[in-house]
Amino acid sequence: MNRFAVLAPGFEHLSYPLDRHNAAEGFSFAERSEQFSFSRAQSEPHAQMALVSAEGLSEHASEPVGYVCGEHGEIFVVCRTSGKAAASLAADERTAFSHAVVKRLASLHSQGFGCGGLSPDAVEFSGREVKLLNPSSVFALMDGDSIYYEAVSTLRALVSAGMAKEGELPKLASAYLSHSPVGRHEISEHLKKKKVRAPPAQALADAAKRFVPYF
Repeated sequence: MNRFAVLAPGFEHLSYPLDRHNAAEGFSFAERSEQFSFSRAQSEPHAQMALVSAEGLSEHASEPVGYVCGEHGEIFVVCRTSGKAAASLAADERTAFSHAVVKRLASLHSQGFGCGGLSPDAVEFSGREVKLLNPSSVFALMDGDSIYYEAVSTLRALVSAGMAKEGELPKLASAYLSHSPVGRHEISEHLKKKKVRAPPAQALADAAKRFVPYF
């Protein structure tokens, strides 16, 4: 049983469902014709910050409506969701999904946010956009945070999950770079320091391919 729940105004009716459902990463439930899901937060302050920042992150992430402390002391953000999970997508939806993922990453980077990279199971797909399921995973980029590795990790995850083929990686990398001037600059600087001569899109694709077999 969950130890306690903190809910945003207007969502007090979720207190009873949250008593019935033990919090677990990725678990979802329906209440009053709406869908809600649990996502693990690093700590209670991270969950609190997700609630406070909900309006500012609404472009990028699902709406947080509260958080719970699980039976073992873990903290989970509770979000209202409305999109599809990657696992439920038809084959003909995967290209649009993959492009939406790299565009979301580009948008985050352009606005000074990081997320550790995006994996297909960390987002929901609605229309032609994706949003992060866990708003507490978004953080302000600081010096030393690597946009390059977030981009490589995201591209690798799309292939590993079967959402994209290795041959599509250069095109996906180009889509990311074209939508983020910040990412374009940071990655170009990274490649210069590493003395990589390949064009940025190809360099990202090549790096992602190298990591695919290890996941």
